[in-house]
Amino acid sequence: MKRIILIPVMLFLLASASYSQEGELQYYKDNDIKTLMGKEGYHGKYGSISVGYSGIDSRQTIVFGQKITWLPVRMLGIGMGFNEYISEYRHDDLSGLDIFVMGGYGGMYIEPIVLPRWPVHASFPLLMGFGGMSQMYSDDDFLFSNMFDEFQTFLILEPGAEVELNMTRSMRLSAGVTYRFTTPFAFSSPASGDVDLESLSSFTFKLVFKFGRF
Repeated sequence: MKRIILIPVMLFLLASASYSQEGELQYYKDNDIKTLMGKEGYHGKYGSISVGYSGIDSRQTIVFGQKITWLPVRMLGIGMGFNEYISEYRHDDLSGLDIFVMGGYGGMYIEPIVLPRWPVHASFPLLMGFGGMSQMYSDDDFLFSNMFDEFQTFLILEPGAEVELNMTRSMRLSAGVTYRFTTPFAFSSPASGDVDLESLSSFTFKLVFKFGRF
């Protein structure tokens, strides 16, 4: 009689243990353990384009950007970034020319990402590289440039902060601000006098579209 009762009890305990183990395994499959190094085997990547507004040489300036990023873990991006800018023109009465400030910069950047799985989270990109600046002159009849005569180069460090939205699994939208720090450079502008590192050191407010595997 005891054996007859014991057998179903043993079967019940084994079934319960099996169910419990399967449930626990499924839990960890659905909820990755959060570690500093991320999920084992994870590799993400994305490309992005951005448009921004800045002030260069006290002129309103449009800044376009592109980035290619590798995500060794979900909380860190490493990649290359490039930016091009062109300012509004100023008219020089002495020469009769409209003068634009233009150039670009780029290099390597790192991007710590805080709480990347949350629908709204933050990232802190830091670009380190080099760039250049020159001018383009135009009048009513033609457009020409002395870019190679007055082209100046510099090293640049550009930290930033972004608020990022997870729109879909393969798209993110972010808005943020960056600030440029450069090494000294200078050239003379007929419309505004000397153009130097103070002319370029400024905030940029930007909107960024990111596409890839996050």
